[in-house]
Amino acid sequence: MITGAVIAAAVQRPLLVIPLAFISHFMLDILPHFGVRHKNDTERNAHPMFKTVLAIDLALVALLLIGLPLVMHQAVNWWIVLVGMLTAWIPDTVWIHHFLHDRKGIERTAPVWLTRFHQKIQWFERPLGIIAEVIWLGAMGLLIRSIVI
Repeated sequence: MITGAVIAAAVQRPLLVIPLAFISHFMLDILPHFGVRHKNDTERNAHPMFKTVLAIDLALVALLLIGLPLVMHQAVNWWIVLVGMLTAWIPDTVWIHHFLHDRKGIERTAPVWLTRFHQKIQWFERPLGIIAEVIWLGAMGLLIRSIVI
């Protein structure tokens, strides 16, 4: 979502922000991510570290959806920032669907081509992936700072 906000500020044209923010999601998923090792999604979902990271992620989503459009509103229309953020986040909504089905014990339907692609490009989810995430967050923070100031 943060990358979607930066794209919105750089482009400021919703018809370009939408595809660029959407594509950026998959580009970032190629990079290493923080994650816990697991045999399957049910085991991962029950892991205390996964639950902690999920709670933090959800809190950050809420905070960023409100905060970034407000912080960046003088550089770019708040709604364009919001569109960029939501568009960049949309590909992950499939995981919410799967997570809820897994929690309820409902069998998943066969994934569509985009979900299969999404799964394959996320090749590295380990605790060490936090390094790439911290570097990315620092870079995005500097870009947002330069946009706002």
